[in-house]
Amino acid sequence: MWQLEVSNIAGIRDGEPTVEPGINAVQASNWQGKTSLVTAIRTALGGSVTSTMLTDGTDEGYVRLATPDRTYERRLQRADETVATTGQPYLTDERQQAVAELFAFLDEHNRIRTAVRDGEDLTPHLTEPLEREDIEGQIRRLQSERETVESELDRARQAAEKLPAKAETVSRLETKLAELEAESDDLRSDTEENGEQSELRERLKQARREREQVSQRVNRLEGKIESLEAQIADKERELEELTVSADPDLPETLAEKETALREIEQEIETLEGLYNATKNVLDQGHLDVVADVDRRIDSDYLTCWVCGSDTTRGDIERQMDGLSEAITDRRGERSKLQSTVSELQERQRKTKQKRRRKQSLEDGLNDLRTNLADSREELSNAEDELAERSERLETLETKVQETDDRRQSLDQELARTETKLDRHREERAELESQAQRREQLQERLESLSGQIEALRSRRERVIGRARTAFTEALEDVVDRFDPSFERARLKQHVDPDSGRTEQLELLIARDGREISVDALSEGEVELIGLIASLAG
Repeated sequence: MWQLEVSNIAGIRDGEPTVEPGINAVQASNWQGKTSLVTAIRTALGGSVTSTMLTDGTDEGYVRLATPDRTYERRLQRADETVATTGQPYLTDERQQAVAELFAFLDEHNRIRTAVRDGEDLTPHLTEPLEREDIEGQIRRLQSERETVESELDRARQAAEKLPAKAETVSRLETKLAELEAESDDLRSDTEENGEQSELRERLKQARREREQVSQRVNRLEGKIESLEAQIADKERELEELTVSADPDLPETLAEKETALREIEQEIETLEGLYNATKNVLDQGHLDVVADVDRRIDSDYLTCWVCGSDTTRGDIERQMDGLSEAITDRRGERSKLQSTVSELQERQRKTKQKRRRKQSLEDGLNDLRTNLADSREELSNAEDELAERSERLETLETKVQETDDRRQSLDQELARTETKLDRHREERAELESQAQRREQLQERLESLSGQIEALRSRRERVIGRARTAFTEALEDVVDRFDPSFERARLKQHVDPDSGRTEQLELLIARDGREISVDALSEGEVELIGLIASLAG
């Protein structure tokens, strides 16, 4: 049993109907909620929702469906002019929802009934669940898989054809490997019995060590010589670019300017002292202390306390102005002398620095050249020694070479043969594995072809069954209800190129001639619409 709880759905404010297993009949007069109950069941199952499904004057509602297995709930919320849904309905698959809308909810809004009522093409409604199956997509995926299986089957057949030749190659390589191993064992046994060969090998090992040591010494000396030559080139380049200016009069000129600077600084100091002392006498009112002052209307008259001559305060102040100008002039001369002295000192400093750098470069060059000459001599001796040891090593290697060459040749050939044998064994195993899959791949190929063919014919087979169901149901209706028409059928229009049904046309016959839906009564139209939905 299914238990429903309904709230604010269409004309149902609140209700808790049940649906029993089997046929459930609902009988009531108009406006008692029969259609609202169907709307509630449609909402719970996952049917499409419209704004009219909510009870007038409410903004939300819900349907809760409790089955023996679980409970489902779908809520409706009004949003402006539309209604939004939340929750999980009973049907979640898009195709199942489409099937329910078309073939389970057969109220007056059913699309197939509406299409019959309006004289529209029934084909898109009857085939909509098929279109939602994405048959073409399934066919493409199966075709892609079939192509892969066909490629694998071709490789398996080719592997079976290549397998005998590959087995022959493996057998031949196994025989060759056994022969090489026997020859190698014989050669190793003969060599181990001969002590001279072991002694030669030890001497050869020692000679290689000694030659390597001398070779490393030669390399070190070559690197050292290269470094010394680079250092010498760098220092020679720097020495060539270094220029020391010849200015023999620079020390004497600098001494003269420094003496002149000291003299003018002493003179400035004396004049500044005289100026400041006299200015203090005048500014501090100490004239009466150093001279007899006769103050008159036009000026102060006094005897100069330095020279004893008669003068005035104004004359003294004018002399002070002259003294100030003299001080200023001498300060300017001092500034020029300071700049000249600084410039001469900097020139002297740079000259000394360049001379020291030149001496350092010359000393460094002498040391590097001496070191280079010693290193070249040492390198020459080392190269002679290396040539001697190389010759000795070559002699020892020649003595050992014959046996070693044969052993090395055998070892290399053994290794190559083993590698080749391993590769061919792996290839043989791979070919055997591929060849063994032929039967399995053939069965899978036939299965995929059957599935593709079934999918290709599925649409036409389903349409054919729907037409048959419609025809049989209409015959039963004519027998039972005796409508005004004696026959109705779905005429199939097929595309001659693709063989695909393009349209299912509803044909109705009355009194031996074809009529349109408009010629039927309303009840007969609805009866045909219900039959078409049930046939679908």
